Amino acid sequence: MPIEVEILTPAPLVYSRFTGSVTLEEFAISSQALHGNPDFYPGMHMILDMRALEDFDVGFDEMKAFTANIQKRHKERGEAVFIFIICSTEQSHWLAEMFRSLSDVEDGLAQVEILHGFPDILAILDLPQETLQFFPEDCRSEAHLLTRSSPQ
Repeated sequence: MPIEVEILTPAPLVYSRFTGSVTLEEFAISSQALHGNPDFYPGMHMILDMRALEDFDVGFDEMKAFTANIQKRHKERGEAVFIFIICSTEQSHWLAEMFRSLSDVEDGLAQVEILHGFPDILAILDLPQETLQFFPEDCRSEAHLLTRSSPQ
């Protein structure tokens, strides 16, 4: 599956990894499954890791409708959420920018931030050091950012 989604508890965060070529249908199925997951709750921040995204088949109008639906879901839940997108290729950056721009136009509670790696996300979220173990193994190299324990 080109999109793998995992809820990292007790961080709590949603971590999605995009690999290869992704279609809007796969994006929508992934989002529906996440929002239907009983472990997912309003206000849970999300990390979309697009470092391994090679290509995507998503048109502007399709992405506009998808983004409006995402914003509607978060608004209905009544909690603001940050969606962090990690990009490393031109393709992933272009998709992330389209999603962020369309999110900004919609009246919703999801704020999209585009970043280049986990150091930025870990610094912004200021997570306790013990939560690092819940990140995928290849994302743990930024442990130096978590030098203090945050109050729980």
